Parts: sequence; C-alpha cells; structure tokens
Amino acid sequence: MKDLHEKVAVVTGGGGGIGRGMALAFANSGMRVAVADIDADAAEAVCAELLAMGCEALAVATDVIDRGSVESLAENVYQRFGAAHVLCNNAGVTTFETLEQSSDADWEWVLGVNLHGVVHGLQAFLPRMKAQPGEKHVVNTASAAGMQPYSFLGPYVATKFAVVGISETLRMEGESWGLSASVLCPGNVATEIVQSGRNRHAHLGGDEGPVRQEIVEAIERGLDPELVGRMVRDAVLRNDLHIFTHPEQREEVAARFERILASFDDIEKRGQE
Repeated sequence: MKDLHEKVAVVTGGGGGIGRGMALAFANSGMRVAVADIDADAAEAVCAELLAMGCEALAVATDVIDRGSVESLAENVYQRFGAAHVLCNNAGVTTFETLEQSSDADWEWVLGVNLHGVVHGLQAFLPRMKAQPGEKHVVNTASAAGMQPYSFLGPYVATKFAVVGISETLRMEGESWGLSASVLCPGNVATEIVQSGRNRHAHLGGDEGPVRQEIVEAIERGLDPELVGRMVRDAVLRNDLHIFTHPEQREEVAARFERILASFDDIEKRGQE
C-alpha cells in the first residue's frame, strides 16, 4: 500500500505482544485501528494507549476460534469505520510438548486459534474488503516454525506451515481485485506466548500451568514486539510477501530447501540407473 494515513487496520491478538506492536505502528502512521483480543481488558488497555496518541481506535472482545465472534468483529469495524484496509490475522497460541504427548485438546486448541482463526478472519473480512474500493492488504502471522520445523512444537508447526501456504495463495488470488497479502514469520520475540494457556478454553483443557524455564528465558531474550510491529507496517508499505525478523533464519530455511532439492536430484539419479 502506498499510503496508510486515515486507513483502517484490524489486529487480532492485539491486546499484547506482536499484535500490540502492530497496533502502535499503524497508529503512528495515522491509521485508525481496531484492537481485537479474547482478553477484553487487554484489548481495552491497548485501545486506551492508541487513544492517548490521538488515534481513533476501537476495542472488540473477539474469540477467533468462534466464527460468529469474528463475524461480529467485522460488523463492528465496518459499522464504526466503514472499511478495513489492513487485516492482521495475528492471534496465536502454542503448547510445548512432543507429538506423542499432544492430546486431542491440545490439537483442537492450537488448530482453532492459529489456523481456524486465520480462516475465520478471511471468511468474515474478505467479502467486505472486496466490495470496498482501493488497495487492501492482509497480514497473516505465521512463524519461523512455518518455514522450519522445531521439536516440542508439533501442532504449532503444523498450523504455521498452513498459514504460510494460505498467505501465498491469497496473494495470488487477491491480485485481480486489489488485495495483497503478507505472511509474518518471526523468530523469538519477547511476547507472552509462553503464557497463552491463560486464555485457553476450559473445554479444551484449560491452563496447564508453567512452561519450562529455558523456554521462558529464550522468549524473554527475543526481539521487542514494537520493533516487529514496525517491520510489519513497513512491509505492508513495500508490499513484501514474506516478513522475516531474524536474518539468521536464512541458513535454516536454505538448509531445509537444499534437503528438499537433493531429493529431486536423487529421483533423477534413480531414473538414470
């Protein structure tokens, strides 16, 4: 997008972490911002920050697992602002267990927020965005784990690989009607992801308690979420497809694709035997 001033941004998971960073960055560019979060108090707190900056802002309690809740978010946004120019499907959670240890409830929760949350955002907003004139942009939050798998994050990895594919497909499909898309693939960012169980639905297992300390410390050493928010805003302005936060990710991603390409070489060799 060439200009963000007075446009409208919608951010799910906007009550903290990267979502809050995005909301602040968009507000600093003169956008009007809708902050959506399952934690209504957190959404209101970020909204208050934006209002103090002189930004026109709206807080909407939203459970992205619930299709109806996301539809209500879209209705609120269009009633208040009349448009949505930048949609950030950002809400995300994770567990920290092996695949063998992951329960049905673990899978349902992580898939519900990380994957179905993105799908619900697209279902609720794309028809409305298509009907409005001008440029539109969607940012879906994946992860470095959407490009390279990691142990103890199986359900999370599955959802983030899916979000990368959805985003790349949306980029192709939206071109004909003025919509572009980006996928955010951050490495470690100092968010409350290790505490995401605090908002876990009771019927999906509830909060399972503290995460291993070494994981907590690694996340705490991560990038400032406000910096990541500015990276996202700048990527929207440049119309980047992939948004990476850590240059060192390149080696891991390159190694993975080299292994994949080597498999094609093996096929060709076997065909010549």
